[in-house]
Amino acid sequence: MLSQILAFLPTQLLYLLCFIATLSFFSRPFLKSRRDRIVEKLTALNDLPGLGKPRKEGKRIDGTAIIAGGSVAGLLAARVCSTHFARVLIVEPEAWTSTEEGLSDEARLAKAEHGKKPNTRSRVQQYTSVHSYQVFTYRALKEMFPDLETEALKIDPASIVPCDLQLHMSGRHMEAPYDFYDGKLPNFLSLSRPAYETLLRKLVRKNCDNVEFVIGTVTGMDIDVDGPSQGLEGAGTGHRVQSVTIRSKDGVETTEPALLLIDCTGPVSASLKWLSASSKPVKVPRDIYDPKMYYTSCEYYVDPAIMANIQIPRGYSKIPVVYVFVPDPAVSDQSMMIFKREKNTLQIVCGGWAMAARPRSVADVRTFISQIKSLEPIPHYVFKLLDSLETNDCDASATYTDVKVPPSTFVKYHEVAEKLPSNLIALGDSVIRVNPIRGQGCTKAMIGAVTLSGILQSCNPVFHSNTSREVLPDEFGKIFWERHTPRTKSIWNQTKTADYGWKTTVPVEGETLEKGAFIRWYTRNFFKVSCRNKDVAAVGYNSAMFLAPPTDVISPGIAVQVIWQGFKELFASRV
Repeated sequence: MLSQILAFLPTQLLYLLCFIATLSFFSRPFLKSRRDRIVEKLTALNDLPGLGKPRKEGKRIDGTAIIAGGSVAGLLAARVCSTHFARVLIVEPEAWTSTEEGLSDEARLAKAEHGKKPNTRSRVQQYTSVHSYQVFTYRALKEMFPDLETEALKIDPASIVPCDLQLHMSGRHMEAPYDFYDGKLPNFLSLSRPAYETLLRKLVRKNCDNVEFVIGTVTGMDIDVDGPSQGLEGAGTGHRVQSVTIRSKDGVETTEPALLLIDCTGPVSASLKWLSASSKPVKVPRDIYDPKMYYTSCEYYVDPAIMANIQIPRGYSKIPVVYVFVPDPAVSDQSMMIFKREKNTLQIVCGGWAMAARPRSVADVRTFISQIKSLEPIPHYVFKLLDSLETNDCDASATYTDVKVPPSTFVKYHEVAEKLPSNLIALGDSVIRVNPIRGQGCTKAMIGAVTLSGILQSCNPVFHSNTSREVLPDEFGKIFWERHTPRTKSIWNQTKTADYGWKTTVPVEGETLEKGAFIRWYTRNFFKVSCRNKDVAAVGYNSAMFLAPPTDVISPGIAVQVIWQGFKELFASRV
């Protein structure tokens, strides 16, 4: 049959088909090589195998890594550094984190006076808000801590479950890629933020005997400017942190020598103050915009039995997430999420851009959800769930917490890397703070920690002749920023571009809300294609979970489908 078809084809067409087939065959190695380079540059996946493993030469670097801040980013950084440095010092200003309550999830769930929970993070505004941790975070945690699952399941039997976020883009369900994963999605961690931080603190204390916790604040640093280390090609300026000043809660100042200083102070970005106060001040550029977003976190204690008869997809008892509504700026400015959490708690988030509503009861939540503009109706089971909360008087044990999302900030350390001390870096919100709607904050911190691990695995100290001691190579900081920035910058770009879709957003100085208009158009049509094409949905899922580079969503085959979807709608609107 094939030979008969070929006989009728023009010779020129046969030549063209043969050329395309040959080109496709021989280009495969090139395409694979290009793909490998993209994965290396834009993700931290290749650094996972070495995470938590002993140094290649077997001996830790003789010296101290000092970490300013002991929240999520600081704890992850401490775990990484514990493998590579003889001593690791976490400097944490909140004293309760070093008490028994800092290691007890039960203490967090105990009710205090006026319905407030004790010991919330005074410096973490969204400490009690809904958090989501992408699959990449879970995979990295498994490499870091061999006892992760054992300790997590002690908190809640449903703390590690398949990652189905029940995502609805403007009401249209974007199904999780069950077919792509042969019916079983990859696992992720399903815990509240306080429980996650408590878990990390337990795991670090249990697994890292060289990590010390000090209650205090890093207030400054002493920079050594004696010149570059000897015998190192491409040596930098030789500027490095020699020691740091730590102020205790009682105001007593001490000095600690440092081979590496990591800023994990979150939005405070304390290193900016340290740099401005040094003998050679460095001004680090920043981009800032304000999404003008507000949300209320509503938390209820729920007996699972009251949800048993509600027809929730896959069943209330088996899912970590009930429903997530992410709006299209062209349709709505309201967002809503319903997450199950440990110890039979249920969190509902009602949020939006320039939102006025502040729910204070289940009835208020129902009103908020009823007013959401959606391309498809909010599922009936969402309202049945609210009915059940109300019928069973769950309001009596509820807490309602309002959050005004602070301005988003990108501290561009990478643009002045040559001027920075070579052993000063920053992780997590100290570098990039974004609108939390996508739940990427904790994963961003993990990407930074994994990137640091990959660099330290191939980094050997060098002898500094002027001080007669071993130090990190002069290019250490520069290498870190060269690797870290491409892996996290997409989080900033994607979130900012989406936020610019709402006219209430105050853009970065010098920019307008028109910036990123094509990307928003492309994203809108990408989700429309994803809702009916499981292969495209799988690509979006893997990219969102940081299991693939973000560029996968603009690969040629997908881009053709997305652009065609947009053209079809354009033509339809003009007919």
